[in-house]
Amino acid sequence: MSGSPPDERDPFAPIEASPRFATPLAVAAMVLGVLAAVTGLAIVVGATGMVLGLVAHVKGSRLGLPATAVAAVGMIAGMAIVMYLR
Repeated sequence: MSGSPPDERDPFAPIEASPRFATPLAVAAMVLGVLAAVTGLAIVVGATGMVLGLVAHVKGSRLGLPATAVAAVGMIAGMAIVMYLR
C-alpha cells in the first residue's frame, strides 16, 4: 500500500479528441489510394494512404476507416496493374 489511489481511468477507453485535423488526413488518404491505383508506386503510395487513414480514424474522423479501405483497394489494384503490364 503506497498510499496513492489507483488510477480509475480505463486504459482502453477511446481518446476524446477533436476530429478537426483528422478530416484532411482522411481526404489525403483517399487521394493517395487513387494515386496508388494509377501510378507505378502502388506499394509506397498505398501504404502511406493506409497509415494516414488509420491516423485519421484514431483521431476521430468518420472518414478515416473508409479512407483506409480506399487506400488498400487502390494499392491492390495498382499492384495488379503493374504485374499485368510486366
